[in-house]
Amino acid sequence: MKIFGIGANYQAEGENKPPTDDLMIFPKQITSLHSGNTFTYPSCSEHVVYELEIVIRINRTLKEVTPREALESFDEVALGIDWTAKDLQKKAKEKGWPWTFAKGFDQAAFVSEWMPRDRFENVQDLNLTFKVNGEVKQAGNTGRMISSFEYTVAYISQFITLASGDLIYTGTVPTPGSVQKGDHCEGFIGDTRYLDFNVV
Repeated sequence: MKIFGIGANYQAEGENKPPTDDLMIFPKQITSLHSGNTFTYPSCSEHVVYELEIVIRINRTLKEVTPREALESFDEVALGIDWTAKDLQKKAKEKGWPWTFAKGFDQAAFVSEWMPRDRFENVQDLNLTFKVNGEVKQAGNTGRMISSFEYTVAYISQFITLASGDLIYTGTVPTPGSVQKGDHCEGFIGDTRYLDFNVV
């Protein structure tokens, strides 16, 4: 199984960015995958940031497909958090190094239960909300994605063969922020809560 993330894939309020041919894709580690009612703050960082996003699970082998061919490439979705160690990411950027540790530490790929795609009328029109201690911190709609799910799948497949079970974190809604030990976090699609955990 492989795990990919995509950066800078949502329009900010008032923006109207055209789709881009070149996407910011990065890997996450299998040991990053985590679910449940707790997130363990990593000892390697002092500045961990939440990034709420839709995660899709690939259902077939895909190599150099078109966006049209990728339309039915996933039939399950989840709500996830692409955790980022911002202090490690800053150091890596300054040195021109990859973000391996900033994006790939243990539990850095948080995920809810998996849901059939057809539970939702249109996955490209989902309202996403993230709350910390009851306060809304992130809110957005998948309709504001710059690159659609199928374009992202097709793009990755031009470089790396995707296989059944691979996961793609499809980008975060505005605006990420940090958490501290003791925080209570909740993630919603529409009015339904799919993430409910404490930072320990």
